[in-house]
Amino acid sequence: MVWSFRHDVKFWLFSLLVFVLDPLKCGMPRTDLLAAEIPAPSTITEGKTAQGYPYLAGGVSSNEREIFVARGRDFNLKLSFADRKGPYIADVQVVIEAAKGVEIIRIEVDGPLFFIRLPDGNYVVKATFNRETKQVNVKLVKDKGVHYTLLWDLRE
Repeated sequence: MVWSFRHDVKFWLFSLLVFVLDPLKCGMPRTDLLAAEIPAPSTITEGKTAQGYPYLAGGVSSNEREIFVARGRDFNLKLSFADRKGPYIADVQVVIEAAKGVEIIRIEVDGPLFFIRLPDGNYVVKATFNRETKQVNVKLVKDKGVHYTLLWDLRE
C-alpha cells in the first residue's frame, strides 16, 4: 500500500476533529445529565408505631433533609443525632417509653433524624450509639412541638 501525503492529511484532520469535538468523552453519554436523572436511594423509613403514631426516620442526604423540613410540621417530637464536634450520626437505636414505662417504639434510625407525632403527655427517650445511651425526659403539650439534638463525644 502506498501512502500519499493527501491520505495522511485526511487521517490527521479526521483524528483532530474527533478529539476537538468530543474531548475525553469518547462517545460516552453525559454523566452530569445522568446524575440529575437518577435519584439517590432513599433511606427514609416512614411508618406507624403499634399504637398507630406516625413517624419518619432517616435524613442522610440533603434531599431527605428537605423532606423532613417540608413534613416537619406534622410531627411534635423531633430528634436529631450528632457528634459534639458537629457531624451528624446515623445508626442510632431509639426507644421511646410513656411515663409509666410502656414502650411506644424501638427502632434503629438509619439517619440523623427521627420525627414522631405523639399525644400530649410525658415520655422518656433513650438513644444509644456506640454503646453509649443518652436519655431525655420529654413533656408534650397540645399544639407545641419540641426538638432535641442528642450529642455524643466521639473522640478519634
